[in-house]
Amino acid sequence: MMKFSSIPAVLFALVGTLWFSSAMAVDDRDSLYPGEERVEAAGHPAVIRFIKGEPNKPLLVFVPGTNHMARIAYGGHEGYRETDFLAYWLHQEGYNFLGISYPLDTESGVFAEPQPDFTVREWGRQTIELAKRTLESHNLNGPVIVMGWSMGGKIAQSVQSAADELGVDLDSYLSFVATPPIPGQISLDRMFEALPSGYADRRDDRAGWFAQLAANSERAGHEIVPEPVFMQEYTGDISINQEGYQQRYRDGKFVIDREAGTKDNGAFDFAHFPLVGMLLGDDRMDSRHALTDSAAWSLYNANTVYRRYIRGNDVDLNALNDGDWRALLDLTQSSPERLSVEVGGNHFFFVGESGARRTARAIETLIDRIHGWRSEVFDHLGLTPDSPST
Repeated sequence: MMKFSSIPAVLFALVGTLWFSSAMAVDDRDSLYPGEERVEAAGHPAVIRFIKGEPNKPLLVFVPGTNHMARIAYGGHEGYRETDFLAYWLHQEGYNFLGISYPLDTESGVFAEPQPDFTVREWGRQTIELAKRTLESHNLNGPVIVMGWSMGGKIAQSVQSAADELGVDLDSYLSFVATPPIPGQISLDRMFEALPSGYADRRDDRAGWFAQLAANSERAGHEIVPEPVFMQEYTGDISINQEGYQQRYRDGKFVIDREAGTKDNGAFDFAHFPLVGMLLGDDRMDSRHALTDSAAWSLYNANTVYRRYIRGNDVDLNALNDGDWRALLDLTQSSPERLSVEVGGNHFFFVGESGARRTARAIETLIDRIHGWRSEVFDHLGLTPDSPST
C-alpha cells in the first residue's frame, strides 16, 4: 500500500511527466506533414520526406541546419506554396529528393522523446543509413549527394565515413552556406543553458533566423512561412552535441570538452572527407558565410586531393610528367572558383520561388563542375572512379 508521505513525490513525478508530454506534444500523425514518415536509424528517430524522381538520377539528401527541420526544403504547412520550396524544383529536374529531420523538440510535437545525447557521428550515420534504405526500397540506381545547410556542414566527414563503411556511393557533398567542422569557425566561448529535456536553449536565436526568411517573403510579395508556423513547426530544440561549441551533453548535464567535439566532427580526419561543392550567398545578413565559406571548404578539398586521391592510392608524384604536375597545381589552386556557384541571397537563399528555382539550377551546374574537375584530377593522377580511394 502506498504510504501517505510518498504521495507528494508521486504527484510531482506525475506533474513532471504531464509537463514533458505537453512540451514535447503528442507523438501522433497530426504533427506530420503529408508525405512525411517517422523512422529510426543509427539508434535514433528521424522524420523523412521522399519524393521520387528518375531512377538513374542521383538521390539528393537534404540535411538541415541548427534547430530546423528539413521542412525548410520542401514545405508542407497549411496553405503553403510548393513552388516556394527547393524540393519542387529539384523534382522538376528529375532528381530524387530525401529530406531528413534529425531529432528535435518542436512545439507541434513531431518527436516523442528527446535525444540530448545525439552526436555528429550518429547524425552522419543516420543520414547514410536512411539514404541507403531509400536507394534499396525505391530501386534507385544513381549515387547519393548530400546537401548540408548551415550547421549541416558538421557531418561532412561522418557521412563519408558511414558511406565507406556501408558501401554507399557518396558522389559529393554540397554546402548550402554550411559551416565546416573547423574549430573556431563559430565562437567556442558561447555558452547555452540546458533545458529540462536536456536540449540546448537557443530559442532567442529564432527571431534572427526568421528575419532573414521574412526578407525573402517581402521580396516574393507573399508570406512564405508564417512566423507562428516557423516557430512551432519548422524549428525546435536540439542536442548541444550537434552544435560545434565547446559544451557537450554527458551524464544528464552540460560539460566543457572541446576535444570531444572536435573528434566527433572529424575536423582533422582529412583523408575521409567527400569532395565539397559550394553554393555561396552574398548577403550582409549572412556575412560570415559569404566571406569565409569558399576558403574554409577549399582547405578540405585540397586535402581530399592530397590525402584521399594521392596518398590513399599510393600515387608517386615523382613519376608524374611536368605537364601533369603543373595541371594538378592549377586544379587545386583554382578549386575555390571551379567548385562553387554563387547563388546570392541570405542564409535562406533557397527558400522562396525565385531562390528555390535558382538554387535547383545552380545544383545542376555545381554537380557538373564537380564531376568535370574531379575527372581532370583523376586523369592527371592516372586514377579511375574504381581506384581504391576515390
